[in-house]
Amino acid sequence: MEIDGYVKEEFVRLFEKWSGETVRTISTIPESGSYRLYARLAGDTKNAIAVFYSDLRENEAFIGFARHFRQKGLPMPEILEISDNREMYLQEDFGNTDLFALLQSTEDTDRIRRGEVLGRIIDWLPKIQVEGHQGLDYSLAYPRKSFDKQSMLWDLNYFKYNFLKLVKLPFDEQALEDDFHSFSDFLCLASQDFFLYRDFQSRNIMLRDGNPGFIDFQGGRMGFPAYDLASLLYDAKAGFSADERSHLYGQYREKLASYRDEWSGMLDRFYAGFILIRKMQALGAFGFRGLIEKKKSFLLSIPPAMSNLEQVTAAFRLECTVPELWKVLCELPHCPGMKRVISEIHKNHT
Repeated sequence: MEIDGYVKEEFVRLFEKWSGETVRTISTIPESGSYRLYARLAGDTKNAIAVFYSDLRENEAFIGFARHFRQKGLPMPEILEISDNREMYLQEDFGNTDLFALLQSTEDTDRIRRGEVLGRIIDWLPKIQVEGHQGLDYSLAYPRKSFDKQSMLWDLNYFKYNFLKLVKLPFDEQALEDDFHSFSDFLCLASQDFFLYRDFQSRNIMLRDGNPGFIDFQGGRMGFPAYDLASLLYDAKAGFSADERSHLYGQYREKLASYRDEWSGMLDRFYAGFILIRKMQALGAFGFRGLIEKKKSFLLSIPPAMSNLEQVTAAFRLECTVPELWKVLCELPHCPGMKRVISEIHKNHT
């Protein structure tokens, strides 16, 4: 998306106010899953990321969370300058290399350092969730203070209306609705005494000199931490092997238990459920941004997401009884509508 003249002028004004330098270059950063506008600005010696978004509550959430995390010594971007109307701000530039690029690389040196970088990220995640939670002002959280039943039902219906119905998979509407409630009731048994990042995936983890920096946590709220681990390890296009997932799960489990031993058992109990609700939220996004809005990157995420979903339903079972939901998840990758969608994606976008 192109930045219009007014926004560009305001970005330049903010940068020059903060840096005391003239802007030498300004380049748009392609949008990903949101409608925020990003640009990278550079002067003679300083650089920053400029952000524009008209949703002030979401801006306040990011700014407030970022400042809190910085005070906790967590590797989140510093907020450098804010416009008077709060629609724009400058944040620290973590560079243009994200974890996704490393995971996709076939270079021998990148394959060697992949495990080391992932280990660092897994070490940071429980610190963010446990230490970042302490003293955080959740009145900033938007649109919900916690990942509660209402939040879960929003995500489940997002999946139903923006994915299931679009691929025309038959299902019993009332039975599925009943299962959505049973499933969310089960997940709500897990502790919410943590910071839930909400979108902890490879494009939101930047790498600068091999060290991770974390961005795009404005959707954060209280919630059970398994959701974030699932967001990373079951990211459709990240390409983790089963052995890699198992190793990283074990490392994370050990780190989480170092804070409180009983949390490891809770993680084991609820992990499968949070993998699935994250998968359904992501599929809802792929349907809305891909099948409806025709965004190529979201369309290309659908085929690997289906393979990923098959792996999950083969490897895990849920403690709660949700027969219609389970039937839908097992049938979805093989239904005629899904096969037709994937065929069209391969024909038109690969």
